[in-house]
Amino acid sequence: MLHSFSGAISATEPRNKRAPRLTKLRLKESRTQAGSMVPHKVVIDGRNCPGASGVQPGMDTSWEARLLVTPKLAPAMLFLFTAASIAWACPERIPSPFGPVGTPPIEIAAEASPLAFLCACVLVFFRPRSGYGLGLAAGLAALPWFVRTELSLAPWNSWIFLNREGGFPAFVKLNILSVALIAIAVSCSSLRLLPARWSLRGAPLYRRTWPAFAVGFLVLAVWFVRSVAPYSIPAFDHGREAELRILHVQKRGLHFYQTTVMEYRDGQVWVVRSKRRLFQYRFDGRIIHTALGETPLLERAHTLVQSPELRKLHTPPARALRWWNAEGWYVVLKDSRLLAFTSEYRTAPPQEVADLFHEIEKLPAREPWPVAMRDICLGFCYDPVAALGFTVLQQRARLLSRSASNAGAGF
Repeated sequence: MLHSFSGAISATEPRNKRAPRLTKLRLKESRTQAGSMVPHKVVIDGRNCPGASGVQPGMDTSWEARLLVTPKLAPAMLFLFTAASIAWACPERIPSPFGPVGTPPIEIAAEASPLAFLCACVLVFFRPRSGYGLGLAAGLAALPWFVRTELSLAPWNSWIFLNREGGFPAFVKLNILSVALIAIAVSCSSLRLLPARWSLRGAPLYRRTWPAFAVGFLVLAVWFVRSVAPYSIPAFDHGREAELRILHVQKRGLHFYQTTVMEYRDGQVWVVRSKRRLFQYRFDGRIIHTALGETPLLERAHTLVQSPELRKLHTPPARALRWWNAEGWYVVLKDSRLLAFTSEYRTAPPQEVADLFHEIEKLPAREPWPVAMRDICLGFCYDPVAALGFTVLQQRARLLSRSASNAGAGF
C-alpha cells in the first residue's frame, strides 16, 4: 500500500518500483517587501504517482527562480529600450533645428535619465520597489525636454515631418519613439507600485503589464490626432500668389483622381495630376508646365477672376469627398476667395469655369516630371485645400481667413 508523503522524492529509488503519482501540488505565495511573489511552501501528495522517480530536489529551486524573474523581465527590457532611445535623442546628440529647447535643469535631467533607467533595469531584480520607483522618476525627468522639443517646432510638429517627401530628420523618429517608450515605462512603473490588494478580474493589478501599453498607445493616438489635421508639410511661407486655381476631383470608391490648374499673372500655368487612394501613405503625381501667352485663354482667365457674379457666390466649406462615388470642383480667386461645388452639396460649377479648365488641359506642354506626396493619415487628411497647393499651414490659414472675410463683405 502506497503511503502519502510530503517533500521531495528521493532520486535513489529503484527504477523498477512503481513510483507514486503526483496528484496535488500546492504553491503558497507570499508577497515580499519588494512586491514580488515568492514560493513559500511546496506540498506534494504522493498517491498513485508514476514516473516520479526522476524528480529532483533542485526542481523547487528552478520553479522559485522562474516565478521570481519572469514578471520582472518585461519592465527590465522596457527600461533598457527607453534608456537607449533617450540616449540617442539627448540634447547634445540631436539638438532642435530651432535652437535651445530647454533650460539647463531640463537638459541635465534628460541627459541623466538614460543612466537612471539602466539602474532601474538592474534594481528590479534585487530591490523591485526601488527599481520601479527609479524608473518612474527617470521617465518624469526626461519627459519635459521632449515636450519642449515638440513646442519649439511650432507651427510644425514631429508628425507632419512624416508628410515630407525626400526623407525626414532622424530626431523626428526618435522623438516619437522616445515619448511612446517613456509613457509606457511611467505607466508600468506606476502599476508595479500599486498596493497588492488592488485587483482586476481576480488578479492583482500590480502584476498586469498590458494597461501600461494601452496608456502608451492612447498617448500616441491623442498626440497623433491633434497634430496631423489639417494636412500640412514642414515648409516656409514663400509661395507666389496665383490669379486662379481650379481643382477637379473624381472619387471612385477608395480612389481619387484629381487635377489642379494654377494660373499666375504672367500667364504661366502649372497643372498637377495625381491618383491616390485611401489607406495609402505615398502617392505619385505629375507636374506639367505650360503658358497661356497672348492667347484668348489668358483674357478669359482674367475676366473670370474679376467676375462679380463669381465673387458674390456663397458656397459651403471645401471639404473632402466622403461618398463612395462623388465629384467636386474647387475654385480659388486671387488666393483670397474659395468656392466649392460638389455632388455631395448638389451644386455644379459655373459653365465658364469647367470650360476654361478643360481648354487649359488641352494646351501643349513640356515633358511632365514626377512628384511624390505623402500623407501620414493614409489619405484621410489630404483635403481639397491641400490639393489646391496650400500645404503650408500659414498659407492655408491665410486663405481661409481671407475667404471668410470676403464672403462676409459680399465679394
